[in-house]
Amino acid sequence: MLQLFRPQRAKRQAPRVDPDRARASHPGLAILIDRGRLGAAEIERALVRAGETREPLPVVFSELGLLPGYDWAALMVERYGLEQAGAAEIPEAPVLAETFASRFLRQAWVLPLAVDETTLWLGMADPADEAAIKAVKLAAERDVVPVVVPVEDLKAAYARLFDSGSRALQEIVDDLAMPGFDETANVEQLIDLAKEAPVVRLVNQLLADALRMGASDIHIEPYPDRLAVRYRIHGRLKEIGAPPAKLAAAVVSRIKILAKLDIAERRLPQDGRSQLRLLERPIDLRVATMPTIHGESLVIRLLDQAAGSVDLGEIGLMPDNEAVLRRQLKAPHGMILVTGPTGSGKTTTLYGALRTLDAAADKIISIEDPIEYQINGVTQIQVKPEIDLSFARILRSVVRHDPNVIMVGETRDAETAEIAVHAALTGHLMLTTLHTNSAAGAIARLLDMGVEPYLLASVLRCVIGQRLVAVLCEGCKEAYVPSVDERHVFESRGIELPTPLRLYRPVGCRACNEVGFTGRVGIFELLEVDEPIRALIRERTASQTLQGQALGRGMTSMFQDGLMKALAGTTTLEEVCRVTEEW
Repeated sequence: MLQLFRPQRAKRQAPRVDPDRARASHPGLAILIDRGRLGAAEIERALVRAGETREPLPVVFSELGLLPGYDWAALMVERYGLEQAGAAEIPEAPVLAETFASRFLRQAWVLPLAVDETTLWLGMADPADEAAIKAVKLAAERDVVPVVVPVEDLKAAYARLFDSGSRALQEIVDDLAMPGFDETANVEQLIDLAKEAPVVRLVNQLLADALRMGASDIHIEPYPDRLAVRYRIHGRLKEIGAPPAKLAAAVVSRIKILAKLDIAERRLPQDGRSQLRLLERPIDLRVATMPTIHGESLVIRLLDQAAGSVDLGEIGLMPDNEAVLRRQLKAPHGMILVTGPTGSGKTTTLYGALRTLDAAADKIISIEDPIEYQINGVTQIQVKPEIDLSFARILRSVVRHDPNVIMVGETRDAETAEIAVHAALTGHLMLTTLHTNSAAGAIARLLDMGVEPYLLASVLRCVIGQRLVAVLCEGCKEAYVPSVDERHVFESRGIELPTPLRLYRPVGCRACNEVGFTGRVGIFELLEVDEPIRALIRERTASQTLQGQALGRGMTSMFQDGLMKALAGTTTLEEVCRVTEEW
């Protein structure tokens, strides 16, 4: 019988660091050795990594988790008697941008902080790096004063100054030295081009910038002389760059590959989706293409999974309206409608409502197109029109699965409306949305779809109308005294004005990317269906009469809700008037 032998391994000896050699390799190590901040094995490990990567020791210490950059900076200040700078002292725009490329600054771990005619104050992770100081002095033609900056602050500064905006895009475009492709380009050429590293970087940059700036959509539009890129930020489009037109085919092909679309098909519209991880969080992309005279136009909807976890109390409902909605959500059956145009936050409101329910005790099923966010404990079903899996067909089957709560992403047709109403009538709580301009308008819309007035009056519990307004940046918003006309807007709606009266307007700062706004919040009207409203529904009363009756019974209109948010400094009067189309 064959016997296997495994020789005994010799015990590994711990690495030994010669203190004199370590001190000679870097003066800062003397303090670490003398004070016992790092052991021999840790210093040896850091020196080996620094030799392999050619990165400064403080960067290596930080990456290996051996010593935070802030601790190293404190030691360097003590060792050399230098000044230290942090995030607050780093400039808002690159200093001597025409002299230093971002690649050089990153490689050397330095950053110009300030400059005058004779002197450059240079932020450094490692002030003992004489080669970097000499290179900067030669390029800037000025004396260099080293300033210690923690590694963590330098990383954040590089990301803010060089990893977003037109400067970063331009650097990538400058790296692209490839011919453009026209409509006759074959599929193999497009695939090869879309996989080139600079093209991948360019598309990743566009997506990451959009996420940083809080954009909901990216519009990529080809023109004869440029490829326009626009972000929809807080409901408004903002052009952020114009790469050369020759890059259109490469950029579009890259995005189509991500969304698993047919690269060869450039004559017909296509829809697709993709899941990525950007800025350390999962993002869903919905991509739609459209052929135009100058090539394919793209729209990318960004769905941040973090945004889908908004609680009902965070969407902007007034306390009274929130209390009414929470009470209605506890009902065992009936219908709750959320109305508004596309992009008004209806899905977020529905998801917030579902999160108030007990998914462990109740069976909750949602029917969506598409499924924008995943909710724990909710059975979510994707509509697929290409195989005739429509809202109506799924809903007809869902009611046989013993649900307590059903959410229908959108009631689009008479068949879906009829099934939804009957489901609400037979012991289910039904949540759904409609595309109408007001809460009262949703009732008329369902009646026009063929729903019987007596059935709708029986099942309808409340209707929410909503819009989204941009939220002013707290760091830069500016107070001002409103004009006589602006005062009249509030007084004509019966809103009591404080003394002194102040409204707010956007300014723009680093925190909000110079936009003046940071996110969006809802403005709402909630029509609770009581007996007088039910009687009006049975009589097919016009929307305007229903709206007037609801307002007379204490409902706050969307415009009034927005005006109160403007008074509170949450948004601007101009923004409220823009989204509600009132003045």
